[in-house]
Amino acid sequence: MIKNNSHWLTSPVKESVWILLPLFLPVLVAYLFRGYFNDHTEVTTLWWVVLVLMIDVGHVYSTLFRFYWERSTFLKYKSLLIIIPTICFVAGVLLHVIDSFLFWRILAYAALFHFIRQQYGFLRLYSRKQKDNKFSKWIDVVSIYNATIYPVLFWHLHLTDSLSWFVPHDFISISVGNIDGILLAFYSAILIIYIVKEIYFSIKNLDINVPKNGIMLGTYLSWYAGIILFHGDLAFTLMNVVAHGIPYMGLIWLYGKKKNASGFSFGLKGVAIFTLTLLLLSYFEESLWDVLVWKDHLGVFPFFVSSNPLTNSWILSFVVPLLVLPQLTHYVLDGFIWRFSRDNNARI
Repeated sequence: MIKNNSHWLTSPVKESVWILLPLFLPVLVAYLFRGYFNDHTEVTTLWWVVLVLMIDVGHVYSTLFRFYWERSTFLKYKSLLIIIPTICFVAGVLLHVIDSFLFWRILAYAALFHFIRQQYGFLRLYSRKQKDNKFSKWIDVVSIYNATIYPVLFWHLHLTDSLSWFVPHDFISISVGNIDGILLAFYSAILIIYIVKEIYFSIKNLDINVPKNGIMLGTYLSWYAGIILFHGDLAFTLMNVVAHGIPYMGLIWLYGKKKNASGFSFGLKGVAIFTLTLLLLSYFEESLWDVLVWKDHLGVFPFFVSSNPLTNSWILSFVVPLLVLPQLTHYVLDGFIWRFSRDNNARI
């Protein structure tokens, strides 16, 4: 008989919907409507509003609920929460002054690292109750990084001309021939070892860790499909953003609902406040990007449409790092979500 040893954080149903489903559902949508995604490879304005503005930028601002608006956590780490964005801004300005393209390239790799580490973080959260030996844990770690790093290597080898994270060619192109088969063999072998290991220990311990395996297999599926199986910025953005942003916001919400402190209600009214706050902050930030820098979504941001974007390099070296600051701060603080294990106020 399987042991009743729940590995879920709070609620199997809620976590299945908000943390696991976003890994699988975009892949299913892309497969069912693959004709559409094959013909529509670019992110249209409507898709941009849903995926980038509402989910990607929105999840960045959910960090405010986790660190800055949760009173006990903010007071405990007040110095750190002030120093981090200050250092990020100063570093961003200096880097942009030196080389604006290098600024975007480093930011792209910071974002990539952040996306990869989130999957590792979820793996750690859902492994916290599992009594594994060191070898089993080592296989888990290697497997979750394998799920993300192999598609990223494929991107660097083949897709830098057709895919980008922020600006064209922000990832370095790697020209190495005749290694695709070797990389795929290692990738497949690690996945098979993980599956065999999980079957063995699940039978041995009479304990199936459903959420951990859901994170693992969902990560393999969404990263492989988003980068290698499907081609085009739209398919990649759909799988990448949904699989990353919604679980992050879901985790923030579950944490807040469980702690239910700092005077903020996480009931139905709280849902409306939480969602509306993220949308308003996202819209405000993106409107500044569009008016001052990009000028590429005039229908969404009909403000100062006749004005020209900024061109002075010194002004841009101040404005761009400032607009990027919420995002960069989110990248850095995200690591602390998984590391505050001794902080009762910060643990989920």
